[in-house]
Amino acid sequence: MSVDTRYGAPSRHDFLMMYATHDAFRRDLERLAAAAEPRTGSLRAFKEGWRTFTYYLTIHHTCEDKALWPPVRRKAGGDPARVAVLDAMEAEHGALDPLMASVDAQLASGDTRRLPETVAELSAALTAHLENEEAKGLPLVDALLGEKEWSAFENEQRDAVGVTGAAQFFPWVLDGAPAAVEEKALALLPSPVRFLYRRQWLPKYRKNSPWGASRA
Repeated sequence: MSVDTRYGAPSRHDFLMMYATHDAFRRDLERLAAAAEPRTGSLRAFKEGWRTFTYYLTIHHTCEDKALWPPVRRKAGGDPARVAVLDAMEAEHGALDPLMASVDAQLASGDTRRLPETVAELSAALTAHLENEEAKGLPLVDALLGEKEWSAFENEQRDAVGVTGAAQFFPWVLDGAPAAVEEKALALLPSPVRFLYRRQWLPKYRKNSPWGASRA
């Protein structure tokens, strides 16, 4: 399978892991939607997959809100078109919170009759946000942020995941990714860490995945 054209698009900054993370969210949304179906799904798989999905989505958006969009906004100044893009990113983040809270409340109460509907709403909202961010937000990042500022955002995410957390993050984010994307992502890691990924991290992830045969 060829690499998604986004990964090869000319840019000042390397958005490889940003795109890979976005695609992991899209993948999880599809799996969660299937697991939420009362007749054909699995509530157990949904709960486990939801815990992982929300954990990484929260990290991703928290780091963006802390270390990505604020410096972009400062550089945007009073440009109305650029400010409008940033305002949209902020509003889209905020619109996700009540939908995620609704899923949490349904799971906590045990009344999951509306779960498929809520997940569909969340999927539509997050998918639209990811598409908007890739089409308008990232080009703005590329135009306005220097390497030091982009690196600060990447470091913020790495710190949030943590050294030990990498053992769970990399198998999760690369689950189902095209081989060329996986190769490029792993090339960012030192050789001993790549060895750990293939020999320990990935087998453990596959063994504990709630998605079972759907991982193949």
